[in-house]
Amino acid sequence: MIQSVSYADVVRLHRTDAVCVGLRAGLPLLCFLVPEAENTRHRADVPLSWCESAQANLPPEVRVRCVVRERAVRGSIVGQLPQPAMQRIHAMIARERTSQTVEGGWPHRTTPHNKASTHACMQKNTSSRHSTARTGYYA
Repeated sequence: MIQSVSYADVVRLHRTDAVCVGLRAGLPLLCFLVPEAENTRHRADVPLSWCESAQANLPPEVRVRCVVRERAVRGSIVGQLPQPAMQRIHAMIARERTSQTVEGGWPHRTTPHNKASTHACMQKNTSSRHSTARTGYYA
């Protein structure tokens, strides 16, 4: 049964589980769960205690990879994480965003990509070399 997803819900997707860390424009913001047996470690991983895993109906020794993805959800809600775990997850999300900004990673886009503005920019920059120079200011 498909239900509406809210904050701190653990959602069982087709191949993996995820936790909802917020909503934006009606779409849930998800952080995916990684089993402890997986060898790859990420600096944004937050381990869940056995008690937190049990409260959320998850297997023991699960980690939350605090890299936020916006995604439409078609899955069932299997549990809910407690508030202390969600506070740790949000702290790690903020820390990871800061680290990516310092490293020069891809900044979060506040406005959607507009094809018209790109096209207008290309028109301004692809003028003919043989034309006379214009003294106008291009914004």
